[in-house]
Amino acid sequence: MNKVLAALDNSLAGTAVVATAQALAELFAAEIEAVHVPTNGDRSARGTAEAAGVPLRTLSGPVVEALVEAGEAPDVVALVVGARGTPAGRRPLGRTAAAVATALRKPIVVVPPDAAVAGAFRRILVPLEGSLSASLSPAWIAEVAPGRTVDAVALHIHEEKSIPAFTDQPQHEHAAWSREFLRRYLPSGLGAVRLETRVGHTAELVPRVAEEHDCDLIVLGWSQELSTGRAPVVRGTLERSRLPVALVPVQPVTKLEDAIAIPPARTVERSSATSSRS
Repeated sequence: MNKVLAALDNSLAGTAVVATAQALAELFAAEIEAVHVPTNGDRSARGTAEAAGVPLRTLSGPVVEALVEAGEAPDVVALVVGARGTPAGRRPLGRTAAAVATALRKPIVVVPPDAAVAGAFRRILVPLEGSLSASLSPAWIAEVAPGRTVDAVALHIHEEKSIPAFTDQPQHEHAAWSREFLRRYLPSGLGAVRLETRVGHTAELVPRVAEEHDCDLIVLGWSQELSTGRAPVVRGTLERSRLPVALVPVQPVTKLEDAIAIPPARTVERSSATSSRS
C-alpha cells in the first residue's frame, strides 16, 4: 500500500505537518506514518504523533540522509516536512527542509508552521509555465485513488515585460488558447479545472490567486535548485503562502519542447475553460 511520510521534529510545525500528511493520504488512499530523527530528544515529536493517532518510526543517522532514504522507499508517494521552526524564521525554507527537498527525488510537501491546513484537499492551484516539463507537476497530484477527485485552478502568468498583443476578437482567440493550454498541460485525471491568467510577478501572484480561489494546496514543478538566483518562484511562494506547497521534481525544458510549446495568449483577461466548484 502507498504511504505518505510526515517528518516530525521538535518545532511548532509538527501539528500542521501531520494534518497535511493526513489530507494527502486521504487523497491517495495511502497509509500515513510519522518519522523522526532524534537530535535533542523526541518528546515533542512523539507527543504530536500520539495526539494524531499516527504511528511514529524513529530513524537513525544524520537527519537529512535518514529522511531522504526513508522518502526514497518505493511505496512512498510524498514526504511532508515543516518549512521552518517558527513563523518568524528568516528563511522561507529551513536548512534541513532545503537539504531534503533538493536531494529527494520524490514530491515533498512543505508546510509553514502557521499553515492553514484543510481537513481534505479538494482544490489545488497549479501554476504552469507553458512547457512540456511543467505538465509533469499536476500529473503527480492527478494520480489519486479511485473514487477520489481533486479540482484544479491552473494559473498561467504573463510577466509584465512580455504582455501579449491584443487582437480585435480577443474573446474568441483566448477561449481557443485556453482550451489548447489545458489539453496539453493538464492530465485528464483531475476533476473540474479552471484556467486563470494574470499579469505580474509570479512569486507574488501564486499565493494571492490560491487564496482568491480557496485552494487547499499549491503544486509547483521545480528543478531542485536552490542556489543563489535559482527558484525565485519557489522561494517567493514559500515566503508568502500560508498553504502547504508541494514541490514536484521535473526535468528542465529542452529545445524540442521550446520548439513545440504553444504560442503565447493574445489577451490578458481572466478566463475559465471549465467551471470550477463554487
